[in-house]
Amino acid sequence: MLWKVSGKGIKTSYLYGTFHLVPKDQFVLPSKVKQKLVKSETAVFEVDLDSPKLSNLLSKHMRMSQPIETLMTKQDYNLLSQFVKDSLERSLQHFRYVKPGYLGQMLLYPKLLGYDPESYDLALLNLAKKWYKSIYVLETPEEQVALFDKTTLELQTSQLLNSVKQFDQQRKTMQKMLALYQQEDLDGLYALITSQDEAAETQALLLDERNKKWLTPLVDMMQKSPAFIAVGAAHLPGEGGLIQLLREQGYKVEPVMD
Repeated sequence: MLWKVSGKGIKTSYLYGTFHLVPKDQFVLPSKVKQKLVKSETAVFEVDLDSPKLSNLLSKHMRMSQPIETLMTKQDYNLLSQFVKDSLERSLQHFRYVKPGYLGQMLLYPKLLGYDPESYDLALLNLAKKWYKSIYVLETPEEQVALFDKTTLELQTSQLLNSVKQFDQQRKTMQKMLALYQQEDLDGLYALITSQDEAAETQALLLDERNKKWLTPLVDMMQKSPAFIAVGAAHLPGEGGLIQLLREQGYKVEPVMD
């Protein structure tokens, strides 16, 4: 998950693939990752997770004008409502005007990951601030929030219902993802992520397009100072991944084994 980037006029930098949320008891930050962060002058993240503006925008943006039952059949709404009641001990009535994409994260993630999950991104951000690194983010709160609008409410609804109908399978998939991440099997993790239903529809929007947009500012930063770049692990591999994009620009990108 940790890669050294060097050559062609840049300061030696590091690219680290994070897992955004993991169960607390499975959170391990390898010492080699901390060592490279300590040596770097700049720490780069997708977004500033500490930003009050991001929290405010998310809470406003998650609302929709229509109730969620208008996006699905009565049968599916009853299924969702029963799942929320039985599995999560909550009433769907409280969440009727929350966009399905947000609803999945609010209701399903805690059940998949435990109710107090850890974030690699936030842990690294806190360390970077503690060690007085220059902090740079690749996306503004507005850009981050706008990602939700790139998938239609219909697609969000379909993904939410699939997650509910296949919840046990989703749990097993999440456990596999976590195991592959901890084994640092980047190719295996990428293969599993891209094999999911509707993955192709979201991959171009959430991974490939953003990787291309990030490339120029990342190179600019690495030219100025040694940087530690922490982004979701799925942004690293594949033909449109950051590793390949940097190699195509002539930089040397090699795994850090220890």
